[in-house]
Amino acid sequence: MKIYADFGRCVRSFWTSASCRKCVDACPAGALYVDGRWVKAEPSLCVGCGVCMSACPTGVFTAQLGPYISCREGGVCINGLRAEDYVKLVEKYGEITVDARCDDCSLRGRGLEELEKAIKAGLKIRVIRGRGGDIGRRMLLRRGLAKLAGGDNLLEVKRGPPRRISYDREKAVELGLVNPRRPVIDMEKCTACFLCAGVCPTQAIEVDEDEVMLKVDSYKCAECGLCAEACPEGAIKLVEGGEPVETYLFEVEQCPNCGTVYPKKRGVCPVCGVGRELIREVYGV
Repeated sequence: MKIYADFGRCVRSFWTSASCRKCVDACPAGALYVDGRWVKAEPSLCVGCGVCMSACPTGVFTAQLGPYISCREGGVCINGLRAEDYVKLVEKYGEITVDARCDDCSLRGRGLEELEKAIKAGLKIRVIRGRGGDIGRRMLLRRGLAKLAGGDNLLEVKRGPPRRISYDREKAVELGLVNPRRPVIDMEKCTACFLCAGVCPTQAIEVDEDEVMLKVDSYKCAECGLCAEACPEGAIKLVEGGEPVETYLFEVEQCPNCGTVYPKKRGVCPVCGVGRELIREVYGV
C-alpha cells in the first residue's frame, strides 16, 4: 500500500531546533533519516508497512485505508494504527475487519494492544486471530523486492511550507481509548512570549485577539511536545488529567507611549518596543 508523506506537517517545519525523530526510529526498512534540521526519505527503501503513521504525532504519514486491514494483502501492518485511528475507520465504514494473526511475527509491537483497546471500547471490529507464521521481516523484504521489480515506490513525498493540521480526539477520549496529556503552563516562569502558540502544529495552544490570554485545548493536542521543547523558560510540561480546556490570564499594563495593552510580564510594548525601564525614565511610571 502506498504511503503519502506531507512533511509540511512535521514538527521540524514549525521549530528550527525540534528534535523529534519518532518516525525515523520506528521505520523497520530504514527509509527515513535525519539530515540536519529535516527528516528526509528514501522512497525506494519504503515497503509500505505504515508503521510511520502511528509513530508520527502530527499526521505526516497517511494511507488510503479500506474496511479490511491486513499486511498479508499488501496493506499496512496493524502497528501503523493507534486505537483512535479505529474510531475514524469505523465511523467511515460502519464495521471493519482486521487481520491480527501476529502471534509469531518478529515485528509484533503495540499494534495488538491498540486494537484490543478499540475492541473493548465497543467499536465494530471483526478480528481474524491465530498464528500466521513469522511473516515479519521476510514479508517486508519480499514486498520491497516486488515493488522494485515493478518500479513503483510505495512512498510518495511532498515537502512544502509549515501546514497546521485539524486534530480532534474528543471522541477517542470519551471512549477511553486515550488518556491524553496536556500542556500545563507554569505562570511563574512564563514571560508571555507566546512562542508556544506560534509553534503548535495543531493550534491546541491559542492566544486571544487582545494577546492577554492563552487557551489550551487538550482535545486538539497531538502530544508532540514541541511547545515544551521550544519554551525558552522551561515553563511548559505535558501532564495527564485535568480539565480538557484551560485558560491562562495575564496581568496587563498599558503603554503610555502608544496606549497598547499587553501582558505586564512581557516587559516591552509589542507595538512601539518601549521597554519598562525606559517608560519609567521618560514618564515616571
